[in-house]
Amino acid sequence: MSSFEERLKQVEERLNRQELLGASLGSVIGAAISIAVWFQVYMFNPKLGVLMLPVSGAVIGLFVRFFGRGYLEWFSTIACMVYAITTLVAWYMEIVIGGHIPLIVLAGLFFAGGGVANYFAKLSMPIVLEEAFERLKLSDNFPEKGTNIKGITAVIFSSTLALGVTYGVTFMFVIFNYQLQSVQEASVEQAQQQRIARKEIEVTEDALSQFTTSQALLYAHAYFSGYKFTELGSYTRDFPRSMHKSQMILEHLMKARGDRRAQFILGVLLQGNRGERLVNSAAEQGDHYAVLYKAFYAGCNADASTGNQILDNLYPTVKESAIKSEIESVRSYGYEPVCAEIAKAHFPHSFVRGYIELLRLP
Repeated sequence: MSSFEERLKQVEERLNRQELLGASLGSVIGAAISIAVWFQVYMFNPKLGVLMLPVSGAVIGLFVRFFGRGYLEWFSTIACMVYAITTLVAWYMEIVIGGHIPLIVLAGLFFAGGGVANYFAKLSMPIVLEEAFERLKLSDNFPEKGTNIKGITAVIFSSTLALGVTYGVTFMFVIFNYQLQSVQEASVEQAQQQRIARKEIEVTEDALSQFTTSQALLYAHAYFSGYKFTELGSYTRDFPRSMHKSQMILEHLMKARGDRRAQFILGVLLQGNRGERLVNSAAEQGDHYAVLYKAFYAGCNADASTGNQILDNLYPTVKESAIKSEIESVRSYGYEPVCAEIAKAHFPHSFVRGYIELLRLP
């Protein structure tokens, strides 16, 4: 047997080892791996998702090459079709683009992936066998003849299977990621609730008796506003809000300690007839903020002369800067701006800020 015939036989043996079915299954395995990695890359950094276009083309091409061991164009066709299907699923699941990417760059990366898949999918004959391979192509014994039906079937089979598998994989990852996020969110929410619970205090008589009046007033304000102030004026956010607990603290201060500022604030929060009675009672006991609001009530009820007289008598005696500022504002702009505020429950920090400073004085 001549050396050429030996090379020809080697070529035939190589061609006979080709596996279209193996290439189809390999392409689907490569597509499943690619889409799984693609999803994870996108979750890690959405801007990197587009780089998976050429990477997935290479992975699919290599799997077709390994499982198919093919030299025919059908193997490249399988790889390119499965690559296109994988890209389509990735696009549908919105894991391709993260951020702004020029269309020409996106198209370039897509075609680069197709080119890589085409290049890796089929084997090349060694140089010493190329002549025999080309000669065999021209003969009637070339295995490619009569394989069109098999090739078309392999392409359709691999494309259909890849579509189902890649979509199934991404859908599974979406569900898993959703569940993971739900667990993480639940964990974060639980931790937040625990942090909030650690901030809270009991509002029973015995528990409140352990706090100074200043501390209790600040807790009453914190439960109303969600901001926990210290006596020095710094604060933290996200304090648990509860109008009921705020009122319970103020009730305790009013009844157990006779604190007139707590009585005034409770009246502002309660509103209505009882609220106004509490404010007026606190004013009669000498609470300057209550006296200020008594003037507001008069001014907002078309009795500006009475309100002005109260303010004129109050201004020289008041020590809290917030009250002085309120009086000066009414003198400048009238009662109308404050009427909407006093008509609803409110508890600004100014209600307790200056009062706490007075409590600290000897």
